[in-house]
Amino acid sequence: MTTFLLCVTAGEVFKWIGYIVIAMICFMFMIVVHELGHYTAGKILGFKINEFAIGFGPAIFRVTTNKETGETFSVRCIPAGGFCAFEGEDEEASSPQSFNAQPVWKRIIVLGAGVFFNFLSALIILNVFFMAYGEAAPVIVGTYEFVDEGQLQQFEEGDMIIEVNGKPVYSLLESGKLGELISGSDVNEFTVIRDGEEVTFTAEKTDYNYVYTDENGETVTEVKKGLGITYGFGQYKLGYFAAVARSFNFCGDVMELIFKSIGQLFTGAAKVKDTMGGTITAVSALVQLGQSGFAAVAYGVAVLSVSIAFMNILPLPALDGSRIVFAIIELIRKKPLDRKVEGMIHAVGLVLLIGLAVTFDLLHFFG
Repeated sequence: MTTFLLCVTAGEVFKWIGYIVIAMICFMFMIVVHELGHYTAGKILGFKINEFAIGFGPAIFRVTTNKETGETFSVRCIPAGGFCAFEGEDEEASSPQSFNAQPVWKRIIVLGAGVFFNFLSALIILNVFFMAYGEAAPVIVGTYEFVDEGQLQQFEEGDMIIEVNGKPVYSLLESGKLGELISGSDVNEFTVIRDGEEVTFTAEKTDYNYVYTDENGETVTEVKKGLGITYGFGQYKLGYFAAVARSFNFCGDVMELIFKSIGQLFTGAAKVKDTMGGTITAVSALVQLGQSGFAAVAYGVAVLSVSIAFMNILPLPALDGSRIVFAIIELIRKKPLDRKVEGMIHAVGLVLLIGLAVTFDLLHFFG
């Protein structure tokens, strides 16, 4: 008995280790994609790059990739990020190829390329996801009789609702999307998939007999107003062009949710521990998704990629958005701000951001 229990326990441990490893790989993938955006744009536009690194801390592997420029590639011991080090990034230009010697428009492109690559990777992943696995859509699992016996029930069990009044009923992000779309009117036009074919009809909210079994095991009938249906969710696979369009819309929906969440923090409608998180929170979310299979992990990576892109474009010190703001100020003033002051602002901002990330993680798990 003891040996069996030890084997089961060891098996669980190894399974969770596997989840954590997969989560870390996914997290590092998103960071590397971001830095690869900076690297690719920099190489195309003629910037001198000193190092492209995966991870932080001391290097456990390093190789020179360009002997003429001394550019190196390294893998470092702390798998919590990465960087693309440009020549003269936070100081006065020391050579024609250094970062700050380049025209402002080039620097803005390089700074924005990381965010662009994150969005691009999210779009590609989502496009494949929506074609291979599909979006979530309401599926009718039961219908009720109307009080008016002459009124026919338009819905049938198994119907998958894909549109209401011409608007898609995608529920991967918002499970209450159907209720939202029908809330403004008693009469709505529905498009459903029935026996593999699209069927469109108009349905009206009306009184129906809601039948259920109470705690005493007795059958109870109540009169309610609505469509007279109950539904769950199924996967609705999209064609290529529909998947492309939905991928763009989905990224917009994620950013909208981020805006709403931030706004709710200021209004008090949401708590920091439920809304914000750092690296550990992101990895933890990926670990949980890993238990649901590859599709869930791919979905999580896409959502987090959009989140990383959105956060990096914000004008916060040390982030790409702040550096772009400084570049725009230089463009307007026709001269840069003091490089040492700018470098100090980014350095302090980086420390504060790391502190906030740690604080958010502690609040998320222990708050």
